[in-house]
Amino acid sequence: MADNQRVHPRMEDVEEKQGKYQNEKPISPLVPKSTLASGNDRVYPPSDEQARIHFPKDQVIPARQIPRYHSRPPKRRNSCCRCLWCTIFFLVALVAVIAIACGILYLVFQPRIPKYSVDSIRISNFSINTDLSTNCQFAVNIRARNPNKKIGIYYLDNSHVAVSYSGTEVCRGALPVFYQGHKNTTLLVVALSGTGARLTSAVVSTLKEQQQKGSIPLNLEADVPVKIKLGKLKSMKIKVRVQWDLVVDRLDGNAKVTTENSKVSVKL
Repeated sequence: MADNQRVHPRMEDVEEKQGKYQNEKPISPLVPKSTLASGNDRVYPPSDEQARIHFPKDQVIPARQIPRYHSRPPKRRNSCCRCLWCTIFFLVALVAVIAIACGILYLVFQPRIPKYSVDSIRISNFSINTDLSTNCQFAVNIRARNPNKKIGIYYLDNSHVAVSYSGTEVCRGALPVFYQGHKNTTLLVVALSGTGARLTSAVVSTLKEQQQKGSIPLNLEADVPVKIKLGKLKSMKIKVRVQWDLVVDRLDGNAKVTTENSKVSVKL
């Protein structure tokens, strides 16, 4: 009950304090008189110039400047990628141009592979010495036909023509150097000779059996460098290889070709 009791001031104490406040002098205002409006007691806030506080320059602390870093992509990687793509584009464009040019040339000239055949073969000498070495002289008539209407063929030097028996080369020769025009057929007489090729005793025995049967297999091979003429243009050197599988009835001047299988291949 004691905590809830209220204490009321006496009236004598209140009147005594009011008398003291009335006798005190008024305190001057915090705001300067210049800010007071004439004719009334309204107080106005100070102007911006009065409210601004000025400090000496040596006491002013500059604001902290934080450096800015700009991330840049690596130029070297971009340059390498650009060079790679440029190289790929150049190669693709080059292949496309070459393919288009070859297609145009094929449509215009319509190239066809030349055809070669053996008309006849004359064997002047085919002898076997006591040491199983051979002496051979052949003369082969080769017919070369150019079936192209707009393409000429230059037959160059350093050609190689050889006759082999059972995998052993017994004589060799070369084609003549000449130019073959359009739709032309040329008969070539190729002389071949060779000495010193050695055969085994088993191969000599087989050869004698084949002579008795009248069926002797021979292989004739020709490697010829040529150039193609397209109008006024000449191609680079091309290697033409021709292989014939021949069968003759005898090995003398009256020999005749009974079987002939030929194969032509072209190498750039």
